[in-house]
Amino acid sequence: MRKAIGLFAVLFLVIFGWAQERGPIMIRGDADFTPENGVIAGTGTPEDPFLIAGWTVRVSKDSPFGIYLANTTKAFVLRGCVVIGAQDPNGAAIVLENVQNGVVEDCLVRESINGIAIQASRNLALRDNFLGVSGLGLQVLGTTLEHYQHVIEPTTTVNGKPVYYFFGIEDTVLTDLDAGNIVIAGAKNVVLRGAKIDQTDGITVAFSQNVRIEAADISRPRGNGITILSSPGTSVRDSPRIANSKNAGIAVILSDNVRVENCGIYANLVGIYVNASDNFLAQNNAFAAGPVGVHITGASREPIVRKSLFYQNSYGVKLESALGPTVEACSFWQGDIAIFLDKNVRYARVAQNSIVAYGYGVSNFGSEGLIELNHITRANIGIIFEEAYQEAFPTGNIVRQNVIYRSYDGFYFGRESRDTQIYENLVWQCQRWARDFGQNVWAPYGRGNWYSNYTGPDADGDGIGDDPIDFTGGGRDPAPLLSRDFFTKLPGVLGTMEIRTVVLADEAGNTLRLPVLIADEAHERFIGFMGIPPELGEDLAILFAFDTPTVSQFHMQNVFLPLEIVFFGADGSFLGRNLMKPDTQDRYGAASPFLTALEVPEGRLSPLGRAIRLLGLE
Repeated sequence: MRKAIGLFAVLFLVIFGWAQERGPIMIRGDADFTPENGVIAGTGTPEDPFLIAGWTVRVSKDSPFGIYLANTTKAFVLRGCVVIGAQDPNGAAIVLENVQNGVVEDCLVRESINGIAIQASRNLALRDNFLGVSGLGLQVLGTTLEHYQHVIEPTTTVNGKPVYYFFGIEDTVLTDLDAGNIVIAGAKNVVLRGAKIDQTDGITVAFSQNVRIEAADISRPRGNGITILSSPGTSVRDSPRIANSKNAGIAVILSDNVRVENCGIYANLVGIYVNASDNFLAQNNAFAAGPVGVHITGASREPIVRKSLFYQNSYGVKLESALGPTVEACSFWQGDIAIFLDKNVRYARVAQNSIVAYGYGVSNFGSEGLIELNHITRANIGIIFEEAYQEAFPTGNIVRQNVIYRSYDGFYFGRESRDTQIYENLVWQCQRWARDFGQNVWAPYGRGNWYSNYTGPDADGDGIGDDPIDFTGGGRDPAPLLSRDFFTKLPGVLGTMEIRTVVLADEAGNTLRLPVLIADEAHERFIGFMGIPPELGEDLAILFAFDTPTVSQFHMQNVFLPLEIVFFGADGSFLGRNLMKPDTQDRYGAASPFLTALEVPEGRLSPLGRAIRLLGLE
């Protein structure tokens, strides 16, 4: 009888809009299920749960929540309540913390930042709730699989879009979900394809295995775009937009063997955040804007960031705590620090990256790392081991075969740096070659570095200058090299490109075979001739190849030699040709969509007439 009377009262209040208004409800344990805390019926058993229903809760400015239930074991139902004005960004309209066997249904949240926050709870059911929020609509947090064992129906919505909550599914393909929130928990071998998030919550994969997210379109999520928690083998790929996240575009936490490939990750607080996750791989991604492109921490083992482009990120790749990380074959343009290695980084390899227009190209506090074959242009300092003020002692690193061009300082080694081996680098047209305040080893194998304006004598003709170079701070290169002929590799990303031969013909039938670098990946097309010294670029040619015909334009910023560009259609037909002036703001394109474009130093196509066809590749 008590239960029947209670239900009738709730229906009467909800239907006729006469729900009573009150302040926040706070239940901190089973003993707090009382009428004073909004309970109108029930005994707390599964058959007769405590009923909290029909209330309108106006949240005061000094309260972080409207309804708060924590540390309970009794069954409960929260029904037909309205929560208004939960404006604490660290709180929520409804908080369920360490509770179980509860139901939340027919509730409305409005004029609030966050909607429902579920923390370390079990066996909850949510249905028919409307969450109108400016922050996170629904947040489920936990440290074990059972903390995600809930039934949440898509009739619960975030800003009008359904919540899709999947627990325990296997061997399933989910397609084209336009969602307010997506959670995949306790799952195996699941594909999420074509999901769309716009100004709502993001996607969460928790305590799952081998989940693949592909072709996602995520814009302006209120937290992370994608959260991967304790879910080894998860992959995110072929997603052209993961953008404008309040936090991370993709957050990887306690999840080994995660892969992120071929994604556009733009204007997030952090593009990809990796914490305590081994064997992480990010490749063929595009990062732009935002404070940090990739942030790796938590002693993650052997993470790899490769073949990606970074544009206008303050930090491109930030390695805070990692063992054996690799950053290779990436293109960076415009920012503060392209690659940062903190004191808890060991055995890093930073190799074959192209870095243009950064404050610091590579900044290192780590130890026993290898920095090689990078190409750094127009940096304030090309490679720096910053002053650590006794808080870090970078030791045993190797810095070799890097090209530092048109930068203010080539190298800076701070007072705590020890036993850094520095040799066979090209320091080219820099205002200062180096400063070394540490205890480092220049020319450890008898060969130092090449400096573009060094002209010391060479009495024995061995190619090593007889006059050592003394740097500010006390460092000395005892064996400066007089020629750069030893440096036969292309630096940076150019050294990773495939080499082919193009066959060209003009209208008169004249042909020309020309060795070219193939730029058919985004990071290769992004860097092109940027930053290359003219002396290295004068014998190069680059064929830019696209997957489908495009109308892209080419620029010449940070390109230091005049180029010609020829545009070709999908059949190799001639679509246009331009002479491009070095280091200008001008842009160059074709009137029609083109599939390939050939850039060569001015004059290399002189054996042919103006209209040129691309006959093929050898």
